[in-house]
Amino acid sequence: MSKKIIILLFLIETFSVQTQNKYEQDFNYFWETINTEYAYFDAKQTNWKNVKKVYRKKLKSIKKDWEFTYLIELMKHELYDPHFTLNRNLAFSFRLIPNDLDAHISVKNDKYYINDIRQGYKIIDSGLQIDDEILKVNGVDLNEILKSNYPESIINPNDVVKEYFANLIFAGRHNEPRNITVRQNGKLKTVSLEKATPIKKSGNLLDSKILKNNIGYIKINNSLGNNNVIKHFPKVVDQLQSTKAIIIDLRDTHSGGNTDVAKAIMGKFIQKEMPYQIHERVGLEREFGIKRKYIEILSPLKNPYVKPVYVLVSRWTGSVGEAIGQGFSNISTATVVGTKMAQLLGAINCRTLPNSRLRYCYPFEKLYNTNEVPREDFIPQIHTKNYKETYLKVMQLIHEQKR
Repeated sequence: MSKKIIILLFLIETFSVQTQNKYEQDFNYFWETINTEYAYFDAKQTNWKNVKKVYRKKLKSIKKDWEFTYLIELMKHELYDPHFTLNRNLAFSFRLIPNDLDAHISVKNDKYYINDIRQGYKIIDSGLQIDDEILKVNGVDLNEILKSNYPESIINPNDVVKEYFANLIFAGRHNEPRNITVRQNGKLKTVSLEKATPIKKSGNLLDSKILKNNIGYIKINNSLGNNNVIKHFPKVVDQLQSTKAIIIDLRDTHSGGNTDVAKAIMGKFIQKEMPYQIHERVGLEREFGIKRKYIEILSPLKNPYVKPVYVLVSRWTGSVGEAIGQGFSNISTATVVGTKMAQLLGAINCRTLPNSRLRYCYPFEKLYNTNEVPREDFIPQIHTKNYKETYLKVMQLIHEQKR
């Protein structure tokens, strides 16, 4: 064997070892971070130690960055947590929930039903209806698709696991169509859906108007992460000071946001400081035996609105939107109306893997209402069946109070 060939083989072997080491380092970093800091293991069926064992075996065959990204994506799905996200997806990755979901799916006795439809999205023209039973996606039995996607660390998935994956499958993959077969009123029906798409998308941070009978209305257009709302929202409320009541519509705040924006919204409806929410850093107690738990305070802004305020929430009210809905439930002049919210767990922290530069965000703090009820378990004071009913219900409430 010539000297050049020996050198070439040595370089190839060295590159292979370095590549494997790169993925191993990131794999270990990812697993350890979640093992130490993830806040909701107690609410999961997931065996995280078994996840490490199962996916370390898969790691041995990985040679390309996209393969490693997919491995991490699968590990993420082992926690069936829609608040756990990656900054990178593949062509065949599932879309995000609730962001890319236009109907919410529930499970009952191992059957899957549409229990809400997102108004203002093109799905409302598809002919699908609430209570339709989902039978097939792209011609394949839904139960078969579910079984092939369930976490490997879970032997007997409960309904929470099943519902997560049913919604993930309904949202669809980036590179696949969505042909949904349902049983509707006893008959089979197949419809083709594009990805979840608004019929009309507002370019404004929020839209406001005065409705009949001098009722103010403010719709937050998924802008809770934009700090411009901090100055803009109080000004809009000031313009509505002469109204009899204000409706704040949070039904399309699926992307969450930040606490400063949340406080700028709620702060316009209180006259003195009050508790807002409770934080608990579970990972610190797990690692060091030290509990870190504290109450966050909400402070009033100038010229507060003291008349009734109605806050609308939906399955597409996520994260900070949920915190606002929950926070308003503690304000004496406010009434929260709607369905269960997106039930995104806790507050998130983000890290970046040192070699692949894959960024991942995960719940590292538990959040509770001031009455110690976990945020994900919050039920609106006026509970409705679906997105559409929520608006009708609040208008009914306002009409009844006017009499």
